[in-house]
Amino acid sequence: MTFNDTSTVSTVAQGGVTVTALAFLHTALMNMIPYIICAVPLVLLDLIWGVRAARFRHERVTFSRAFRRTMAKCADYICWIIIAASIALAFEAKILEWIILGLVMGNELISIIGNYLETKEIEFSWGGFYRWLFKAGAEKVGVTMDSAEAEGIIKPKRSRDPKTGRYIKKS
Repeated sequence: MTFNDTSTVSTVAQGGVTVTALAFLHTALMNMIPYIICAVPLVLLDLIWGVRAARFRHERVTFSRAFRRTMAKCADYICWIIIAASIALAFEAKILEWIILGLVMGNELISIIGNYLETKEIEFSWGGFYRWLFKAGAEKVGVTMDSAEAEGIIKPKRSRDPKTGRYIKKS
């Protein structure tokens, strides 16, 4: 039996690349576990409050559609977590992982809060909230928020009749 030098070198090179890639992915996968643990409750809460908000809007909610959208969201999370962990590992900068996943999970949290507030018939202004949140920094550069703008951040979609306590539709 004779060995062809080019096939032996090629096999050794492929094996080396495979081992290096597997070691890289193993390290990246181990870094992903805490993010997967954080993503599971976010996906479940989004499912619960998304279904409630859809029913509140009198939309037809089917099990198959809710399940399909939840599975798609899980796949999206896995992709984002793999991307974030791989980028952080490749650049040896853990902060990149936190920034990427903070934005993704923060967006999911905003969706959950929006669905929750919709079911409680509360109108919420995210722009007003961010202006209020960064008010101290904005005041340093000369941007201020008046009291009428601050009151508009959270307001009920409908007002109550003071006599009966029932909701009155806004015109």
